[in-house]
Amino acid sequence: MSAAASGRDRAIRQFVGLLVPVIRATRLPLLVVVLFPVVPAVLVIAIALARPGPDDWFWVVFAALGLLVGGWLALRRRQLLAVAADPEVLITALTGLVTGRELWTQLVDNLSAGRVGVAVARRSRPLRVLGGLWRGVRAAGVIAEFAASDELAPLTPLRLRGIWLLVLACLLAGVVMGVAVLVGALLYLLGA
Repeated sequence: MSAAASGRDRAIRQFVGLLVPVIRATRLPLLVVVLFPVVPAVLVIAIALARPGPDDWFWVVFAALGLLVGGWLALRRRQLLAVAADPEVLITALTGLVTGRELWTQLVDNLSAGRVGVAVARRSRPLRVLGGLWRGVRAAGVIAEFAASDELAPLTPLRLRGIWLLVLACLLAGVVMGVAVLVGALLYLLGA
């Protein structure tokens, strides 16, 4: 039993040792992506406020949308970097997640002869055992506990996918804001 706990702890430490540098490596690229729509949005607001006109509110609201997308990604970036700030907290959270008593009780229950034996005849015994283990993990709510943990929530697949979507939204917003800066500058120069 102690060998299994030692192996588990070593595996968690190795995983965190690989994960933390990857997260820290995203610090600067995500900052650049955050600034991509924010800088042109600030310029659009400055141009809209510098030139008097009836459509000033449109430009300010338009730029606020770019600031909103950039701010949302900045928030997700901060949450992701907070995970990597203290690797020991991450190790503790992961260890607490996989050492829960209800997880092991459910795994033992799923590996009982009644549950593993009722499987497709073409599957081998090891595959049925692995399937029983996975049913145990899902039934024990480990995924829900993972998402509910403040330390681990930024690492859920939904949040990570959301960061990628926000990156794409920021890049698109940056291009649109850049065009808005050009249009706003031309309107300002033309006196319209």
